[in-house]
Amino acid sequence: MIKKTTIAKFKNGDYAGEYDWKGGIPLSVGEVMSVNLSSGTQLQYKLVDKIITLTENEDDQDVQVKYYFELA
Repeated sequence: MIKKTTIAKFKNGDYAGEYDWKGGIPLSVGEVMSVNLSSGTQLQYKLVDKIITLTENEDDQDVQVKYYFELA
């Protein structure tokens, strides 16, 4: 069984921090994502790096996807 973890790291701006994205979002390096904050602010972040790691664990495969964003 494949077990997937998705982590999103935002380097700067009002949304800076690390987030655990349950279920994940399929993104490619270079894509720009709009983040709409509850304050009404909209930020544009560019995906600058994506690292995927697969770890074999007997019959299971643990997949970790890390996304790295910077303000566009």
